[in-house]
Amino acid sequence: MLTVESEAKVKTKVCFEELLKTHSDLICERKKLKKNIGKSRGKISNQGKSMDLRQ
Repeated sequence: MLTVESEAKVKTKVCFEELLKTHSDLICERKKLKKNIGKSRGKISNQGKSMDLRQ
């Protein structure tokens, strides 16, 4: 019986580690997207300011 319990523990641990890795990957991906969106908004707002100065 001890081997069955340890197998269940191992399977649970592996499943948890996979979920944790997936979750952390998603968080990193979201941070990258937010950073890219912030940069693109900065470019757009800078373009708008330069256009306003020309007019």
